[in-house]
Amino acid sequence: MYVTGPGDRLPRMREVGNRRYRLDRELGRGGMGAVWLGKDTVLGREVAVKELLLPQGVPAAERAVYQERVLREARIASQLQDPAVVTVYDLISEDDQTYIVMELINAPTLESLVESSGPLGVRAAATLAGQLLNALEAAHASGVVHRDVKPGNVMVPGRGTAKLTDFGIAQAVDDPKLTATGTLIGSPAYMAPERLAGGDASPAWDLWALGATLFFAVEGRGAFDRPTTSATILAVMSERPVPRVTGPLGELITGLMEPDPARRTGVERAHRLIEAALLAETHASRRTGPVADGMPTVAGPALGAVLATLPAQGPPPPTSGPVAIGRFTPPPTSGPVAIGQFAPAPAFPVPPRRKRPVGAILAGTLIPLFLVGALVLLYFTVFKPMFTSWGLGTPDGPASTPAMQPVLTIGPGGDIADGVVSMAFRKSCLTWVPAKDVRKIESKDRVGCYAEHDVEVLDTVLANTEIEKDVPYPGAEELTKIGGTGCTRTFLSDKVNGQDKEKTLRYWVIIPTAEAWKVKTENGYRSSDRLIYCFVGKADGTKLVEPLMKD
Repeated sequence: MYVTGPGDRLPRMREVGNRRYRLDRELGRGGMGAVWLGKDTVLGREVAVKELLLPQGVPAAERAVYQERVLREARIASQLQDPAVVTVYDLISEDDQTYIVMELINAPTLESLVESSGPLGVRAAATLAGQLLNALEAAHASGVVHRDVKPGNVMVPGRGTAKLTDFGIAQAVDDPKLTATGTLIGSPAYMAPERLAGGDASPAWDLWALGATLFFAVEGRGAFDRPTTSATILAVMSERPVPRVTGPLGELITGLMEPDPARRTGVERAHRLIEAALLAETHASRRTGPVADGMPTVAGPALGAVLATLPAQGPPPPTSGPVAIGRFTPPPTSGPVAIGQFAPAPAFPVPPRRKRPVGAILAGTLIPLFLVGALVLLYFTVFKPMFTSWGLGTPDGPASTPAMQPVLTIGPGGDIADGVVSMAFRKSCLTWVPAKDVRKIESKDRVGCYAEHDVEVLDTVLANTEIEKDVPYPGAEELTKIGGTGCTRTFLSDKVNGQDKEKTLRYWVIIPTAEAWKVKTENGYRSSDRLIYCFVGKADGTKLVEPLMKD
């Protein structure tokens, strides 16, 4: 679970689990035990073995309760099916010691990564947030509260999914019987205020800790890091730090760190803010450069709107901030010829009563006409290709294929209830099929893409970027065109595996209703549902057993 280094301890060789697991060397040690680099001698693979140790002074009776609870919770954790959860291989109790055998993750912790490389950017932090939230949701659905979410318990590999470690362990350690000795086990800087106040355990604890962990990820420091434990606890109970990052990600972190658990951002809203943060980053990237595969598409303006906003002459100003739907400000021209260079030069002073030269009259008449023609030419040769490559506007190409299923609506008054697909994210593989009145996607429906599943998330299309503003509903027909074209383009691209896809596969497009489109205010935050969802599965309805979507 940890990266090895020259400082690793080299104690005596030990074997546990009826001599199946050899403990080669100690990788790290903390208040709850030691982590060993081990070797599974039966399967011949390296593993991480956590030896659970209680603080000094815990009575024997409480120690037995602790071991029993750890084993029970670790068994539950071993059943969690989420890529962001470290897999538990085995549980061992022998010689009055408890060991948990887990997969070995050769990756740094979030704590060491940020300390060595600096804070994460918005895209990386939002992606991490989504992965950790998925892991916590899977745990909570199984009745497990992690209770020790912190940067040191998050492993961040160079590629793939981040891993949240120590599931089930913290819950057992924090049992009231064990804290009766007066020992506070854990990291107070990542403990929710109601937990420090002695409240009952709840998933809200983990959400608060996730917010504090994300604060560390984007700021490079803990929100409540103080010189002493008492100062840290006081800061958690009395302060409301605000991250410098703004937008949906900043709102997410602030909302998760809300002191009042009743007002704290919940799982569903957290997922929406994460998706909004990723979409906003994608939209910003498309204005400045290429975007990685798998990012959602953003709808944009038509030709009339573009020509209406282009200046009559002179180079256009650079863009700043989000680009509103229906409006486009082109970037500064960089070629040798700018539009403004076609404007006539100022005339020299001429004596009064002299007639204007015929050339000047022709210039005044023909140059504006030439400018109009140049703008039209620029649209078809420059701006229109830019829209296609950036994902702005209704994409070129067909709005449907024979594989496209009837369009469904989501939201109040629609085919699908509000929030049903809020757990669907890019590259998700689901045991769930879009249909009218379909049940809500639950954490148990998200499975690994090499397990049996019904559909995968094909794409998401943001129909409007101004999600906090009152923008008129464009109508189901227009949204169907936008979503159908965007989803079809992805379906026909090389991002989807398969031969003769229009016959062997099918895909769904789900658009928001007029009511879902409206701006809503919750806890002082404004938001709306303007995402179009696309799913893909087999045409004959049989299960998929490997991913359709390419990485």
